[in-house]
Amino acid sequence: MKQAGRHSHVWQVRAAISLACVLALSGPVFSQDKAPAPHLSLELNALQQIEESCRIVFLAENRLGADLEALAYETVLIGTDGVVDRLTLFDFQALPEGRKRVRQFDLDNAKCGAIGSVLINGAASCSGSGLSGDECIDRLRVTSKTAVELAG
Repeated sequence: MKQAGRHSHVWQVRAAISLACVLALSGPVFSQDKAPAPHLSLELNALQQIEESCRIVFLAENRLGADLEALAYETVLIGTDGVVDRLTLFDFQALPEGRKRVRQFDLDNAKCGAIGSVLINGAASCSGSGLSGDECIDRLRVTSKTAVELAG
């Protein structure tokens, strides 16, 4: 009888050690759940042909930790043939921190179907309290909900 009791005790100790190991290994996983790094998200949300103009619609979200007072991007439109169609400035204006904003730009004499990709070439303006001005390019995250690639 003593043998069975001792054997049971060994299993309890092993179970406790196993549980301690699992908790020790899972602890750092939970502690690594940090807030995402400060960033500025720019999504190419839609392209709409409106008569002789192509309307480009962006969804922007400022997560830099401060309001942006001014934001403008030097933007390159590249045709489906890979040839640069035009270089233009898109003025996103002020973007409050933590808020999503929709910005749309009408390109005269442009066919949406001829645009193969949009390149954010640089930030022409990027200003806000406590910002150096480099954040709008260095912390830019781009995505596209369209067939047209957005690169930055």
